[in-house]
Amino acid sequence: MSPGGSRSALAWIGHPLTLAAVVLLLLNDHLFKPLWPGPVTGKLSDVAGLIVAPPLLNLVVRRPRVSVLLTGAAFTLVKTTTIGAALATEVWTLVWGPSRILADPTDLIALPALCAAWWAWEHAGARAVRLARVAIVVPATVLAVAATGQSETFRPYSAYAVDVVDSAIVVAIRGGSSMKPAPTGWASSDGGKSWVTWVVRVPPRPRTSACVPGRPDRCYRIVPTRLKVEELSDGHWVTAWEISPAGQDRLARAHRPKIVEDAEVVESLGIAVQRLPTGYVVVVADGADGIVLRDVSGAWRRLGWADSGFDSSSAVSLTAPGRYDDSVPMVALLAGLAAGLVALGCGVRRLGFALGAPTVWMGVWSFYSGLHTPILFDPRTVLLGVLLVPAGAAAVVVSAVRGGTRLWAWGIGTVTTVATHYAVMMPFRAWSAGRLEHYSEASGLSIALGIAAGVAGALAVITLEIRSRSVLGRA
Repeated sequence: MSPGGSRSALAWIGHPLTLAAVVLLLLNDHLFKPLWPGPVTGKLSDVAGLIVAPPLLNLVVRRPRVSVLLTGAAFTLVKTTTIGAALATEVWTLVWGPSRILADPTDLIALPALCAAWWAWEHAGARAVRLARVAIVVPATVLAVAATGQSETFRPYSAYAVDVVDSAIVVAIRGGSSMKPAPTGWASSDGGKSWVTWVVRVPPRPRTSACVPGRPDRCYRIVPTRLKVEELSDGHWVTAWEISPAGQDRLARAHRPKIVEDAEVVESLGIAVQRLPTGYVVVVADGADGIVLRDVSGAWRRLGWADSGFDSSSAVSLTAPGRYDDSVPMVALLAGLAAGLVALGCGVRRLGFALGAPTVWMGVWSFYSGLHTPILFDPRTVLLGVLLVPAGAAAVVVSAVRGGTRLWAWGIGTVTTVATHYAVMMPFRAWSAGRLEHYSEASGLSIALGIAAGVAGALAVITLEIRSRSVLGRA
């Protein structure tokens, strides 16, 4: 039997080292990680997975050396690139359910485990007794490999409270990966210049106002639901720092994840004042946007999320293009298609067209939505679209031809489709470029322009149809 034969491939999985790695994966992902989450259990999964994956892949590839190299290359791509991690997340979610895989170059320390996997291959015998063992091991192996991706979840980071503890400013945070839990907070003793992890929980009720120690006349407070801080000056509260409502709207959408239910607010939630020998600093927790800090010189600046706490270079720029909902392009496409079909239908007016047009629209909707899902794609929805579009298009074309539809009706229908699509999209692009202040303005204008373009197309076909019949009647 050849080295790549089925018997040898099964024996590789049945090797004691592979079996031990399978057991370690199952215990680590279902017992150790929930009890002791952190880098150690995370690396254990990587080591065991790199031992188990090559023999499992070899069942399909039938080339042991290629299986090891493919495993190493895929692992490196996933752990060192955002694209690789995102693709792995989509594939794992498609196959095993909601998952989250993060790029982490430190995980490459587990790559030498591939040498152990290769050693197991070279010492894998072809004894018949292992075949019986493999019959039980293969399903467990597949489940064990899947466990790592399936057990990981991720929520956006959020700074929700600030306090002063032992002369240090402490920002309480939540969110992050369940496989690599974030610290409960970050602390700074030098006015926000450097940060260290903080493991003691801050009181759950954030402070909404704070005064400089020893200066009851120098106080600050946050404005609920806003990115805004007010300062007590001569007995009156005046604005010390704020982001306009339009800017806050753009930031909220910049931090909005694909799964909206997991979104964290972007608004001022808590405030604290830290006294330093050279003055004082004010720190405000701003939810998903990070924090805003007033330094000893009186300058305010936003600090975004960084690997070592907070940093001004990580803050989302207010001048960056605004991020509109991922569903907007699909809505624009479907609105344009619907408007074009309605305009063309005003010139056809046959039962076959009335049945075919909605079928085409439903097919395009099914195909497009099937390709744009939180997972990689939905094959059943895509297949439904592939079946509906040709059937509906055939009914539309045959009905139009039999009805003697004029070329200008086809032209107006096509122009209406394009015009409506751009009428829906342009307000959102204008908002993204900063030419419209509020997202709601873009939404309202998009609806109004889309309806106007669609109605104009339908009226153009109806008007020309009436004129054409009038001319034919006089002739």
